[in-house]
Amino acid sequence: MTCLHPGPFLVGLAFCCAVIPASASAAEPASGPQPKPFRVGIETPAIGAEVEGEIPIAVVAPGCSRATVRCWRQGEGGGFGSDSVVGSVPLDMEGKGTVVFPADRYPHGPLTVRITGEAGTDEETFNLQLFNKGGVPWNEGIPEAIPPGAAGMTLAFADDFDGPLSISRTGAGARYASHKPGGGDFSQIPFTDYESPQNPFTRIGTWLRIRIDQKQNAAGLLSSLRLDGTGFAVSAPCYFECRFLAQSAPVTWPAFWVMTQGTWRGLKEPADELDIIEGYGGTGPKLPNQKGYWVTSHTWNQEEKQPGVYKQIPMEKVGGGASWWTTAHTYGCRIDLTDTVYYCDNIEVARHPTSRLCRTNPLFFLINFAAPGAGWPLDLSQYGGVVDMYVDYVRVFKGGEGNP
Repeated sequence: MTCLHPGPFLVGLAFCCAVIPASASAAEPASGPQPKPFRVGIETPAIGAEVEGEIPIAVVAPGCSRATVRCWRQGEGGGFGSDSVVGSVPLDMEGKGTVVFPADRYPHGPLTVRITGEAGTDEETFNLQLFNKGGVPWNEGIPEAIPPGAAGMTLAFADDFDGPLSISRTGAGARYASHKPGGGDFSQIPFTDYESPQNPFTRIGTWLRIRIDQKQNAAGLLSSLRLDGTGFAVSAPCYFECRFLAQSAPVTWPAFWVMTQGTWRGLKEPADELDIIEGYGGTGPKLPNQKGYWVTSHTWNQEEKQPGVYKQIPMEKVGGGASWWTTAHTYGCRIDLTDTVYYCDNIEVARHPTSRLCRTNPLFFLINFAAPGAGWPLDLSQYGGVVDMYVDYVRVFKGGEGNP
């Protein structure tokens, strides 16, 4: 995760922190009279609730005359699926109405029920994240098949989060560290330890939930490398993959990324960073308003310019057209000794020649749900100050030549 905008706040975050690409800034609101603001929400069920069966959703949207409820529905034979309208409900004078969500017809596990309030030509959407204890099993868990990006490689690391979590502050005695090796934690709501009362990590079913809790002042990061430089890392050729669903709220930033192992020695060390996905949450005036996500590479503290990528991925063209907060997707990256290739749901979305350190230095992975702010307004009040990222699995493959 990186910072590209100039300015004292972002310069302070520089090197391995969340990125705001220059072209990602939201447009200024249109000039002239603005529509009267309204806020869409729900009375029941609770945000993040575990549900099953027929679930009444009590909508509250003052100023709205109607609400349309949508949710992504599974595809046949493990396909991408498609968006579906759950129902359209008229709202009373107080902006209240109820619609029944048939959870058993939708994917098992975390899902996002999108409630759009309508006031004339104006719309606002509330993303209700729930965990479906029933429903239809769909693309869940580590697949048996080797992904196209890992062709010719063998499995080196896998975590399906179907057992006890193994996390510590430094990574000592555990599988993951809860801070970035080398320093540079970057979330305005700080990354917090598994052992603390504000622990942001919970296993729900066979999913890892990483929670941002504004009241507890806690967010979460996992690193496969410990703070002392030990732990899991793998040399090129290799392939990294993670499947997750995250909440979009101002400003939530889910990410899956890799770095060269030498970064554990500090922020002034030469390092390569590959941001396989950086999502920028939030819709509305002066917010990112992005359906897609960013693939970005960085070569830090190196005099010689290295090849890379800086690209927004339009998700309406991949993954069946669902955004990163609409349904879970699989994000991957293959690092060969010649090319680095990025994937979304096994579809190639970007590539560039492999940079020098990625060819010679082992790489480790990080998964985070951060809230850095970084110039965008941080406001989770619409969701009660609590938003979640659900990680289905992470796995890594390695090739032959160049691996330990």
